[in-house]
Amino acid sequence: MRFDAMECGKRVKALREEKMLTQMELAEQICITTDHLRAIERGRRACSIDLLVDLSLFFEVTLDHLVLGRTSVNKTIRAEVLQAIEILESIKNSL
Repeated sequence: MRFDAMECGKRVKALREEKMLTQMELAEQICITTDHLRAIERGRRACSIDLLVDLSLFFEVTLDHLVLGRTSVNKTIRAEVLQAIEILESIKNSL
């Protein structure tokens, strides 16, 4: 499996949009320029390892997800637990 800067950039963009951040807001959060982030999202520039770690921590995703697009089993489990919590809170409120 090979690193694909274009696909990595698409994942960064999707994560940014999921958090409803502008490129400027994310760039400020991770201490890079907006132009640098724009180049990453378009796949014209690859991230350094340090930047990938910063993005991984900021978005609370694994490096595997950012670099290779693999989704973590933990993410699936977390979503299921959050859904169960919502159901339990709904039941609690109806009592």
